Amino acid sequence: MIYLVALILPPLALLFYGKIFQAIINLAIYSLAWIVFIFSLFLGGSPGFVLWLIAALHAILVVNDVRKNARAAAILGGDRLMR
Repeated sequence: MIYLVALILPPLALLFYGKIFQAIINLAIYSLAWIVFIFSLFLGGSPGFVLWLIAALHAILVVNDVRKNARAAAILGGDRLMR
C-alpha cells in the first residue's frame, strides 16, 4: 500500500516514514514536475512526466531502504518495529 502512495504522492509517502528532509526535496521535484507538466500541455510535450517519475522512484527507493533497515534491525534483535 505504501508503494502505491509513493507512486501517486511521493512526498506524502516519505513523510509517513519520517524522512522530512528527503520529503522536502521530493516535494520540490514533484512541484516542479507539475509546473512543467502544466506548461508543457501548451507545447505538446511531456517533460513533466519524467520529473514525476524521478520523484516517484526516489520515494519508492527511500521507502524500500527504510523497510529493509527495519527488517535488518529486527533480525539483529533491535527494538525498532517493522512497518
